[in-house]
Amino acid sequence: MAIYNYKARDKQGKLIAGRIESASSISAEKQIEELKLIPISVEEAASFSWGGLLPVFQTISKKDVIVFSRQLATLYQSGVPLTKSLDSLIEFARNKKFKEVLAEVKQDVESGQTLSKSFARHPKVFSEIYVNMVEVGETSGLLYEILVRLALLMEKDMAVKAKVKSATFYPKIVVSAIIIAVVILVGFVIPKFAMLYKSFNVPLPLETRILVAISNFFVSYWYIVLIASAALFAGVKLYLNSSGGRLWWDEHKLKIPIFGSIFYKSMMSQFTRIFGLLFQSGLPVNRVFELIRNAVNNKFFTNRIDEIQSDVTRGESITNSFKNSKIFSGIIIQMVSVGEETGHIDEMLGKVADYFDEDLDHQLSMLQASIEPVLLTIIFGMVLFLALAIYLPIIDVINFAKKG
Repeated sequence: MAIYNYKARDKQGKLIAGRIESASSISAEKQIEELKLIPISVEEAASFSWGGLLPVFQTISKKDVIVFSRQLATLYQSGVPLTKSLDSLIEFARNKKFKEVLAEVKQDVESGQTLSKSFARHPKVFSEIYVNMVEVGETSGLLYEILVRLALLMEKDMAVKAKVKSATFYPKIVVSAIIIAVVILVGFVIPKFAMLYKSFNVPLPLETRILVAISNFFVSYWYIVLIASAALFAGVKLYLNSSGGRLWWDEHKLKIPIFGSIFYKSMMSQFTRIFGLLFQSGLPVNRVFELIRNAVNNKFFTNRIDEIQSDVTRGESITNSFKNSKIFSGIIIQMVSVGEETGHIDEMLGKVADYFDEDLDHQLSMLQASIEPVLLTIIFGMVLFLALAIYLPIIDVINFAKKG
């Protein structure tokens, strides 16, 4: 739990400041709303960021957009005029870059532009899906509901990505530490031991000979290793940034043992949730596919979406189009089929997204529990090899010295 400072307005528009204890800024906002207040700004007490100290380091995060969406929705529902709502949000926006963007949005709205078109001028902040959904909300009179749905959608997306990052953080740290330790040993420690062994002229065990040979190579040809590593890194990056390389990686990363399943479930959770939300908003199916292909960051899957869109355009049902793509699991096809029959595809896709979220949570928990013993085994094996390679010759040297 953390302490959050907040500023809010009551129903009469009076500004109120206070502090509240909550698990997150989002839950803090909900608590403030339960107090019949309209949250304007919610900031963690005594929080520090380089962006607050040096504005040049500030970026507009998805969290900024989520908080803005919720605040704007609450103000809109309370009947506060749009320009006045934007004034309040600009006044209490902590992120200076976001404050500038909102000021430009307000200027556009005051000049007669719609809110969605004003957002569209800032594609790096407000995605195409966000802009189109706001446009639907404006034309249908359901802007409050749309803004709340968008905030929930972004929250879910952030939560899934955070869980995946959390699950892979520990392995990354351990592997990085192992690489640094090996470089230090091979580059600085082993050469000293090698000189010691050589001076005593004693036969070395196989482990030591292997380690000394690796060390000699790195010490003598470190520049070749450095250049080769940099060239390999640059080559891989260039290939993956190319159209063909990106397509190959996006397809094959879904087949990686353990992690491929995580990538797939994360992608399907995002796809089904966004697809259901867009479908529920009443957009034409073709427009839904156009928007969603830009939201899924996987070129292989994007190609499949294009094929599905072509099938649907030719009159094929969504269920059969999903079957023909051969990328969707049975549960998705089954739920979409039920949704088409009942006319509630959006509800069915929402349930599928919840299913994938729960399944992903379970798999990530299992991964975190099972990966630790694997990494510990690898570390133990490396330490054992290094210990044998370094200390067995020392024992031989001691015995040699006793005999001498």
